[in-house]
Amino acid sequence: MSDDKRKKTPDQKNKELREKWDKLHFDSQQGRAGEDPYPTAEGSLRTPLYATKSYAYSSLTEFLKNHYIYSRTENPTLYALDQKLATLHGGKNAVSVASGMAAVHLACSSILQRRVERLRPKKIRALLPQTNPENIPNVIIHNNQYTGVYRLLTKIYSQIGVMTKIVDMRDLKELKNAIDENTKLIFVETPSNPNLDVLDIQGCADLIHEVNGRCIVDNTFASPALQKPLSVGADLVVESLTKYVNGHGDTLGGAIIGPKNELLNIRYFWLETQGAVMHPFSAWLILRGCRTLSMRMERHCSNAMKAAKFLDSHPKVAKVIYPGLESHPDHTLAKKQMTDFGGMIGFELETIEECYKFIDLLKLIKVGVSLGDTTSLIEYTSVMTGFDLASWEKRRMNMSDTHFRFSIGLEDPNDIIKDLEQALKQI
Repeated sequence: MSDDKRKKTPDQKNKELREKWDKLHFDSQQGRAGEDPYPTAEGSLRTPLYATKSYAYSSLTEFLKNHYIYSRTENPTLYALDQKLATLHGGKNAVSVASGMAAVHLACSSILQRRVERLRPKKIRALLPQTNPENIPNVIIHNNQYTGVYRLLTKIYSQIGVMTKIVDMRDLKELKNAIDENTKLIFVETPSNPNLDVLDIQGCADLIHEVNGRCIVDNTFASPALQKPLSVGADLVVESLTKYVNGHGDTLGGAIIGPKNELLNIRYFWLETQGAVMHPFSAWLILRGCRTLSMRMERHCSNAMKAAKFLDSHPKVAKVIYPGLESHPDHTLAKKQMTDFGGMIGFELETIEECYKFIDLLKLIKVGVSLGDTTSLIEYTSVMTGFDLASWEKRRMNMSDTHFRFSIGLEDPNDIIKDLEQALKQI
């Protein structure tokens, strides 16, 4: 190795690698970014699994030179995944964490809660929002929101002095009227879970930026293969890696992607403090899944379009919700904002009795929560995802009593449609 190469700092090396990966197309990035070359295992075709809690060095000098100290903060296997995700999203940095909900919580914490250090308790108390009830911070979410995020923001954050406003974010005028000087962030999930509303990321971001607030986008239903929120105004992106990015239903994970300094704060303060750490084996599995993301998404989307058209033409189906259908109210926005329409379908039957009969008649399609798997999964939304919501909460979230959330897998589309057809025929 030459003297010039020895003198390069880790940041310089990382910058050069990122410039190399940015020149590749998405299909090449998903296989090579973060792993080619892998920084600590040259010659290994695949990223090693670093199953270690801490890192030992020959001297204090070597210890202080290295950024791998303790795996609650950084791990070489997770490092590769973080680099890959940042590249795929077009972000400067990424932090992989234990689950999608952990990603939401850490991202919101970074924006909503001040980082307080070395202050005496009396001074810390003065900074709590409860001490100034006329100046309570608030966040805004869509009226059809993933129930886990809804619970976090309305039932947990309210106890730490943060108000949550719920509006129809498809109506930018309604959103604008809800924003005030105390609005710290808007949380945009698009397409939304479970109703598949498509929200205007750029429009939402522009409005919150007028009051110096931040826009977090949950990109789980789309993945970076179909949508890149950072390129249309989002400040931070969160994803449940459990779903499409991993794609094989065998581990949990979440990620936050965004600017370098924001992600450094999340990693070295919020993650280090709250401990929502991804296991290295999960990172290794997600790296495996991520390498085929675009190819899997192409099949998910193709299968979903065929299934949606079948359901839309069936006389026993009352309603079909899929952004790829022209009947979807946000179809035009979806065409503009996404490269394809995703693998999620919502549909409704006429009666609750029909719903119970239908879901029990399915054979190929499995009944279960979660989504983005190679296997087709269906859930009866109000009974499964919405099991702990009050009736008034379901009404506010526009959650129908006859709604199904259908995650299309990678099976042959003819077999998926055949299974739907035989079940519908018997109700």
